[in-house]
Amino acid sequence: MVPCQTNVLLKWQEHFNSSWAAEDSVQTARRHGAAVLYNKLLYNKEVVTLAQPVQELVGPRLPDFECESSTSAEKEEYLSSLLHSQRWLAHRMLTQTSYTLGLHQRLVVLQRIFYALHSKYHDKFRVQLPSQSTDSGAESGQIELASEPCPPGGVSKIKSGTDVLIEMGVRTGLSLLFSLLQQNWRYAASVHPESVLCNDVLATASSVLASLPPLSLANESKIPSVGLDCLAQVADFLKKTSVSSGSGGADPTGRRLALELLLGLAMQRGSLKFLLEWVEVALAASMSSTSALSSSSSLSLQQSVGVNLDVIQQTLLQMRQYSGFRGDAVNTQVLTKGTDGLCQLSQAALCLFEEQICNLASSCLCSCSTDVAAPGTENDAVMVYVWGSNSSHQLAEGTLEKILLPKLTQGFSDAQM
Repeated sequence: MVPCQTNVLLKWQEHFNSSWAAEDSVQTARRHGAAVLYNKLLYNKEVVTLAQPVQELVGPRLPDFECESSTSAEKEEYLSSLLHSQRWLAHRMLTQTSYTLGLHQRLVVLQRIFYALHSKYHDKFRVQLPSQSTDSGAESGQIELASEPCPPGGVSKIKSGTDVLIEMGVRTGLSLLFSLLQQNWRYAASVHPESVLCNDVLATASSVLASLPPLSLANESKIPSVGLDCLAQVADFLKKTSVSSGSGGADPTGRRLALELLLGLAMQRGSLKFLLEWVEVALAASMSSTSALSSSSSLSLQQSVGVNLDVIQQTLLQMRQYSGFRGDAVNTQVLTKGTDGLCQLSQAALCLFEEQICNLASSCLCSCSTDVAAPGTENDAVMVYVWGSNSSHQLAEGTLEKILLPKLTQGFSDAQM
């Protein structure tokens, strides 16, 4: 157990709100449960311990009794200083008792859970006021070279000349890097197969991404537009590298590293959209590899593209940990490791898809049904909501052509999942 101090700094991180909102606050009633949740805060660096002040340990400066006797006012001042020092020392010792430390842990954990629930259910209703930075930027003499798209009900943010130069440098640098990587792959495939430098670049990028804290790229509102553009360009390049095959594309090792790097980015961004995109890319890469092996008899099975089994298992563990999943995972897909230590892309893609859609969705459905059900009663009713286009009556909702908000339907009363 990590030693606890009551003199701490609270630094809530927004990308952990979904995980804390799913925590059971009843665990804080037991000292062990509160300590486990508090250690989670320390591990995620949401609670930072501060150094204890030492200036009070010196105590008051007493007079030299070899001199003349002190006045009554001085004696009262010395006495009050001694009493203050004693009170401070007693307070400091009481804060180190097991009862005080346990109470401190409970209060901090409950405060974190309350903040997560408040952000989940109330922050989405806040009205974002337009920023006044545009007016101040215009008054300071910034040149209007470009502007970002105006959000609904907001004010478009004008880019300064420095922002445009930075964006131009980053984009041209990425384009140059991608061109050099593709050129190196083509050169290695045609002239020197041993001179593949691109794989080292992708491996280094994967190691750097793995060293970041979990969900570092989840809060896109705090990422500048240049960073979002860079992420989009890198993702597009990795998708093309993973799927493309032949003499002009990457070798199997490069395609594997590109898939693992793309999966790491999807996990850091923490959105179902990017994970589903990776599943689509992995299935496309698996089909491309299978067709290439069947069309060319000279290629061996050792050149088929796979993904590291440890990477997939670590991804599944993170998905269950940071999504608040509490049930037992039921996976029909069994991941098997080949002779080269890799598992097939089709198995990895289907396993991740099943984890996202089946396990997490069923867990969410169970939590919603328990919230609706009355205490002590069984809730066997299944509620199905539909939305989207109904132009061909595919939603079985009468004559409505488009349903903008989720609508409770009675046409799927016997749904199982």
